[in-house]
Amino acid sequence: MNASSASTTSTTSATTSSLPSVSLVIPVYNGKKTIRFCLDSIMQLDYPKDRLEVIVVDNNSKDETPEIVKQYPVKLVFEREKQGPHQATNTGLREAGGEIIAFTDSDCYVSPDWLRKLVAPFANPDVVATGGKIDAYTPDSQVEKYLQRRFASQNGLRIADDFPASLLTANAAYRAEAVRVAGCFNENLYTGAEVDLAWRVQWQTGKQVVYVPDAVIYHKFSPGLKRLFRHYHIYGYSEIILGTLYKHLPSYPSKPGQQVRFMLTQQVPSLFIYILSLLIRPVRGLLSKRGRAYADYVAWPMMCLMAESGSLYGKLQGLWHTRFYTRPFWQSEHRVI
Repeated sequence: MNASSASTTSTTSATTSSLPSVSLVIPVYNGKKTIRFCLDSIMQLDYPKDRLEVIVVDNNSKDETPEIVKQYPVKLVFEREKQGPHQATNTGLREAGGEIIAFTDSDCYVSPDWLRKLVAPFANPDVVATGGKIDAYTPDSQVEKYLQRRFASQNGLRIADDFPASLLTANAAYRAEAVRVAGCFNENLYTGAEVDLAWRVQWQTGKQVVYVPDAVIYHKFSPGLKRLFRHYHIYGYSEIILGTLYKHLPSYPSKPGQQVRFMLTQQVPSLFIYILSLLIRPVRGLLSKRGRAYADYVAWPMMCLMAESGSLYGKLQGLWHTRFYTRPFWQSEHRVI
């Protein structure tokens, strides 16, 4: 599918007096390895302290996450009854008092000027939400570099020119009232809920999403091939779930028949191309006598193969669980966790 970006703005720092009050919501589950990394960066934000509240929602962590969070001047709340990132985020939304609600993840590092730049477009009353750039944090492994390429341009994308922009809550902000009127995150959706919320907010308000490329956060992506497959498995699954919800809309571009054709004519052939590349590239490397390691030749096609096969598997699983777009996700008694 062709994707076009939401409107882009190059921001300048707003004056302190004009900055809105912001509630920054961070859901976390078993985040002892990353939450300190995240909160340390948030403590360095150049946003006025009297206009910012940080809300960390612990979702039944089994490790020392709550004890770590208590060491910071933030509001720690708990979601113990419902398990899932969107359930936890909704708990944070109910606690939030800011005019703007911003989101990031517990494994993200924010730039000092991130929040100021992310909220600057809200000076325009026609803006209902913003999204910033998502980069990999010190992308050392090949998988991290691959994910950086794929994710850096994902926020604020449209799946069609006449369809609302999507937002990823690793780096996004909304007008608080618009989120509440829209009904917050759909807790029936484990995957796809952040995109679903962005679409509903735009439809209900008629206002725009702005992509802010210089509002940057750095995400600690998992470096292994297994996690890469898992990422794309969830994304593929979410495409089917969102299609089940929105296939009735005339403007929704990925109708069931179109999705199946795309899988058969694009994704399945791609698998064979990547497998062939895995066989050919090392041979070409040996013949060229460049002296590079075997892994250097197979890394990229292997990652493409993992991503494409993960996406395809997720879509097939979604088609089965929804009985080919006919059964709502929450009635299928299946969840991708």
